Amino acid sequence: MAIESLGVGSSLDLTSLLSGLKSAEQEKLAPINSKLSSTNAKLSGFGQLTQSLESFQTAAQKLNSPKLYEGFATKVSGSALTATAGSTAAAGSYDIKINSLATAQSLATTGRADTTSAIGTGTLSVKVGDKSTDVEITDGSLAGIRDAINKSDAGVTASIVNDGSGTPYRLVLSSETTGAASKMSLSSDNSDLSALFSGATETVAAADASLTVNGLAIKSASNTVEEAIQGVTLNLVETTAEGASTKLTVSQDTDSVKTAVQDFVKAYNSLADKITSLTKVDAEGDKVKGAALTGNSTVRSVQSTLRNVMSSAVGGEGMNYLFEAGVSFSKDLTKSGKLEISDEKTLDDALANNLDGVKGLFAGDGKTGIAAKLDTSITQMLTNNGAVASAKSGLESSVKSLEARSLRMQDTIDATVERYKKQFQQLDVMMSKLNNTQSYLTQQFDALNGASKN
Repeated sequence: MAIESLGVGSSLDLTSLLSGLKSAEQEKLAPINSKLSSTNAKLSGFGQLTQSLESFQTAAQKLNSPKLYEGFATKVSGSALTATAGSTAAAGSYDIKINSLATAQSLATTGRADTTSAIGTGTLSVKVGDKSTDVEITDGSLAGIRDAINKSDAGVTASIVNDGSGTPYRLVLSSETTGAASKMSLSSDNSDLSALFSGATETVAAADASLTVNGLAIKSASNTVEEAIQGVTLNLVETTAEGASTKLTVSQDTDSVKTAVQDFVKAYNSLADKITSLTKVDAEGDKVKGAALTGNSTVRSVQSTLRNVMSSAVGGEGMNYLFEAGVSFSKDLTKSGKLEISDEKTLDDALANNLDGVKGLFAGDGKTGIAAKLDTSITQMLTNNGAVASAKSGLESSVKSLEARSLRMQDTIDATVERYKKQFQQLDVMMSKLNNTQSYLTQQFDALNGASKN
């Protein structure tokens, strides 16, 4: 008998009674679910803390990289060129004049009436500088020759242009390589093909770039000029005006270091804000409500460890404390526990005049600097046996245990409700029988009473 039919035989509201009993039984899950919710919230909190720690660690790792302090920056006046400096560059200033840019040769054949009429087939030898490539021409039309050259990887690009004349279609060949040594020559075993290219006109000559650096004449086959200045790559864009020059300054890249320090401060403060949000206490009327990790000893340990590293002295000569680089914990109570660049002039002076000291402060020998120690500490926290990883592992185990306990309790509740249901069904059947018996006896007694009156 279905639950919906309970009470039909007994005329009792057994369905509502069973529903009430089921709700009462479900209350047994409340403490487990509450604990599960709290544990999941803590696990989520440690997930957020891990992400913030990793972001801060990334910022620290950048300050711990030796390459950060070895970089050079370039500054160029005007638009004639751009420049990039590598780690082997040296500081200096250079006057650069660009007399001419490197160009790639371009040839144009005589015009033809259409692009589809056959010219000739056979082997076309395409030579660019010292490289020679044989191209098989099977479709001897202008379009076919173009396509065969473009598919050959001969170092030449072919295209068809229309010059608007009576025989407008001309095959234009452009070398893919700049420089005087990259001239093109084309020949064929087919006389018609040879005639086509032997009559070609040079529209752009192959030429080297010509420039002077501090008065020294330099030629380059490419507009990308490497090592004309030690460790610097020049990208030539346009010629300089007669009598004018472009000023190039190569200097130590302190801007990148400053940016890394600023990012370090921002990343720590972001971590501090995250810890505050995870451990804060809010008052709701007469009640006090804590966040997911309020009072958590692991979080306090993480915060204390990081502050101790940043407040402790770095051994060796030169800078020993963060404040010597203009960085310190804020004295503003509204920013309690946060880092700030408290003296930007001090930082700028340190970067300009004592970059080795800044490197020693943050990186040291890769293990002794503040950033290096922070990197090591955070790695230890997040490894399998670390404080944060262990806390997360313990919470994950608790979640699994509570979920299993919840399932077991639900099974018990379902079994209890099912037992109640069967008992109510039995009661319904029994009451139905009793009601039927009562009805029968009532009818019999009524019949006897009627007989006796007669």
